[in-house]
Amino acid sequence: MKNKTIIISSFRNMTQSSKRFISLLFMALLGVGFYAGISSTSQDMLSTLDTYLDQSNAHDLQIQSTLGLSKADVASLEKLSDINSVQGVYTKDELIEPVLNKAATRQKDETAIAKVIGMPDKLDKISLAKGRLPKKNNEIVVEAAYLTKHKMKLGDSLKITDSDLTNETFKIVGTVKSPLYFSKVNRGTTSLGDGQIDYFMYVKPSVFQQDAYSAITLTVKGANQEITSQTAYLDKISVAKKEVESIKEVQEKQRFETVYADYLNPTAVASGLVKRDSLPPAKWYITDRQDDTGYKDFIDATKSIAKVGRVFPVVFYVIAVLISLVSMARMVEEDRSEIGTLKALGFSNPAIALKYGLFSLSATLVGGIIGMFIGLNLIPNLIWNIYTSLFTIPKFIVLFQPVYCLTGLAIALICICGGALVAVYRELIYTPSILMRPKAPKAGKRILLEYVPVIWNQFNFSNKIVMRNLFRYKTRAIVTILGIAGCTALILAGFGLKDSITDIVKYQYGNVFKYDKLVSLKASRDEQPLLNELSQNKEVAHMANLSMATKHVSSHGEAYDVTVIVPDNSQTFKQVINLNDINHNKKAISLTGNQAIISQKLAKLLKVQEKDSITFKDSRDETHEVKVGKIVENYIQNYVYLSKATSQAIFGGYDTNVVAIKLKDKLSTQADHKFDAFLLTHQSVASVINSRTTVSMINDTMTSLNLVVLILIVSSAILAFVVMYNLATINISERKREIATLKVLGFYDQETDAYITKENMIFTMVGMIIGLVSGVYLCHFIISTCETDTLMFVRHVNTMSFIFAASLTISFTVIVNLITHFSLKKIDMIDALKNIE
Repeated sequence: MKNKTIIISSFRNMTQSSKRFISLLFMALLGVGFYAGISSTSQDMLSTLDTYLDQSNAHDLQIQSTLGLSKADVASLEKLSDINSVQGVYTKDELIEPVLNKAATRQKDETAIAKVIGMPDKLDKISLAKGRLPKKNNEIVVEAAYLTKHKMKLGDSLKITDSDLTNETFKIVGTVKSPLYFSKVNRGTTSLGDGQIDYFMYVKPSVFQQDAYSAITLTVKGANQEITSQTAYLDKISVAKKEVESIKEVQEKQRFETVYADYLNPTAVASGLVKRDSLPPAKWYITDRQDDTGYKDFIDATKSIAKVGRVFPVVFYVIAVLISLVSMARMVEEDRSEIGTLKALGFSNPAIALKYGLFSLSATLVGGIIGMFIGLNLIPNLIWNIYTSLFTIPKFIVLFQPVYCLTGLAIALICICGGALVAVYRELIYTPSILMRPKAPKAGKRILLEYVPVIWNQFNFSNKIVMRNLFRYKTRAIVTILGIAGCTALILAGFGLKDSITDIVKYQYGNVFKYDKLVSLKASRDEQPLLNELSQNKEVAHMANLSMATKHVSSHGEAYDVTVIVPDNSQTFKQVINLNDINHNKKAISLTGNQAIISQKLAKLLKVQEKDSITFKDSRDETHEVKVGKIVENYIQNYVYLSKATSQAIFGGYDTNVVAIKLKDKLSTQADHKFDAFLLTHQSVASVINSRTTVSMINDTMTSLNLVVLILIVSSAILAFVVMYNLATINISERKREIATLKVLGFYDQETDAYITKENMIFTMVGMIIGLVSGVYLCHFIISTCETDTLMFVRHVNTMSFIFAASLTISFTVIVNLITHFSLKKIDMIDALKNIE
């Protein structure tokens, strides 16, 4: 019976204190919704990719060879115990141009570069978007972007001039999507045109007039039962890769002998005109999904979102604890006489606490469940829609993630309900006789300013009251300031994160990399004619010969694959790449001596400082220790710079395989493409990486991450408004008698408003200043948490971000003050001034 009375009283309070109930509800909604939504987004994206790759039977491993691959290689791979399926693939990079009818006019950019692939039968299955698949050798399917870009339609034809193909003209019969190219940004590099593949297209395998496969793709047994990129999946891939590597050397030798026997003229061999050394050795290159740039970008995106989801909600919940504690403390204080009466009637402390526990529990459960529903559906879909500008995966899968939902709700219950119970038990320690009397008001005291007459005497009566109240209600003042500071810090951290993400491209390709082109050279060709021509080219300001290779480096138990750059000449190197010492105000340094210079992110990953040692592993699996000379500025990828002499001591000989070119002036897009095409006409050039294209690709990725940050900013702004409104409501409810007294004394509405709003503005300014300072540190903490192994965000917050954060905070205070005006007008003077005794 007693419990029934308590329950009825608790539900009655929900209607009588509806504003307080709604405030707690919103705190739970924002906390649980944001935590569940942002945390599950990462898993939803990963599950979406995994499902798509499994449904397409996407390969786990791929093998390519310098001399192609044979059916014998396929047969050998099929015998391996860890391999499930094996498929030989034909591919070629081709120049594509539309076949125009007589009425059509030629466009400047009609020629494109496409990866033409033989239609798969088992692995990497394509999905038909429109039309049908090829049935004849003169038919082709393309990606929809090609038709859109070139204003073509199904039934039109395109031309491919290549003697290795059965046909020159192909009719477009359909559009498809491929699991190999779910990234819109990364299509790979080529030795054709400007060095970038634009599109993918599929034809019947019989179109290719070649015996050797371009690649062999494989799936690993049991890998499709695991989530892609997760530890269990990677472990299976690692075991399978080692098994493939166990037959690598035998198959390479077998392929070399076959090619030598089949393709070299026996007469020429017998006469000694052609030697075995003239044929390059067969070398296998075994790659997995992690080596695909588009796949890696997607996985990195999910990791970044997951890390943000672990940091931002913490601040939300801290503020929730603060606000719920104050809100419930005020509610308990208003009900002191009722609590005293209940104690006098024999109700136990737990029974009385149940009333307030139910109130906060109901608000938290309702808000949490609504937050779950909104968070799980809105946030993942919103973030996914942002990433659709970068990735083309047919269907996004939103899963119910009970772990994140229940964890978020449990934290909210602990924070909000825990705050309510703490507040009520602080009062329950008193006897009924004390509780049934109104709490004595805090004694007025002279404040510090009163001892400074020069300042104090300048205040009018209203301002003196405001200043006294600021120091009289210290707890409320501290909570209000901390609440505003926390919200401002969150907003600034969001803007600061945006600044840090946006600026890494500018810093990497402005402060560090100065080159415009990175030309990769073929190992079997003489590059001197190219170098001679470049040295005389009027467009070229500087160029540097480099040796670039991926090497394994380790220290303090950590190991990473990094790009090692070795210049042929340290003086020309300085013209294309800046080495800025981060420990000496980014002072430019030269690459000299026998020590390594490493990028700052790599130093952090390997836990090394200057004069520490790092260990390289050479091709013979022998280790070599090198001391770290300097740590330099870098933001994208990880690099080690070695002098030519040091590199030769570790890895043996030196070969230039890359030429970095800095142009005199920035070229137009058309002129830039023309220059790339000129480079690719040289037989010694394998590919050209255009800095402009690279910057554009990275910016596209960063833009999507910026939009995710925008969601954080909006969420923080909503939280800030809820906090300010809640605190303002508590402020008014605490001081109804004072405000009613002012009204009775004849204060106008504007004067009564000023009594409250001036305090709000002072609290806002103080909280805002603290929030702007702490927001910088919060931003840096989030950045250090969210960074991937290959990114180093810029640690700074732009001036405009401070202005935006401050403006939002002040705007919310102004809005709350307007709402407060109407609340003050509704105060009933007679009711407020009645003696509760």
